[in-house]
Amino acid sequence: MKKQLINLFVLVLLAASAVSCKKAYDNNNLDPLAPSYADIPVTVTNFNIFERFPVFFATAPAGSFSITFSIPADKGKIKEITKVTTGNNGLRDLQSGAPTVLYNYNPATTTAAPIQGNGSNTITFTSDLDTYSKYRTRVGAGVATVNPVVSTNPQAPTQIEYYFLLTLENGTTIIPERVRVRVL
Repeated sequence: MKKQLINLFVLVLLAASAVSCKKAYDNNNLDPLAPSYADIPVTVTNFNIFERFPVFFATAPAGSFSITFSIPADKGKIKEITKVTTGNNGLRDLQSGAPTVLYNYNPATTTAAPIQGNGSNTITFTSDLDTYSKYRTRVGAGVATVNPVVSTNPQAPTQIEYYFLLTLENGTTIIPERVRVRVL
């Protein structure tokens, strides 16, 4: 009986200590119930369809597409699209990749060639599948994994993922949600 009483006491003590623990969230970790939106939201305004991500259509073999980003007018002005990447490692390459894997790489300066804004809260990125094919040839299929051809399976269309780094006039950098270009 004494052993059972001791076991019961230990069990109550463990239960009480497990319930009393509380996680302290600092600025680096989001609280599970906290809002998870950015201070400066970026909206893609001209997508063709939305399927978890904005999707744009481009007709093979050289179809063009334009992607327009917008921030609220009271949050500042977009200075430039500083970096553009694609592929499975696009987000990693955007943050810490070599300049040579950037979509907007300039071989003359060996750095990224930013796409300048127009002094407003919107900016547009324009490209085409022919430019993507040249980029894919330059970096290789290991970086730009998607071949820009029409898929034979309509349930699994060919889609190229693009990642962007925007810089505002005050120096703030923002990475908006990824954007997909569907090859038709």
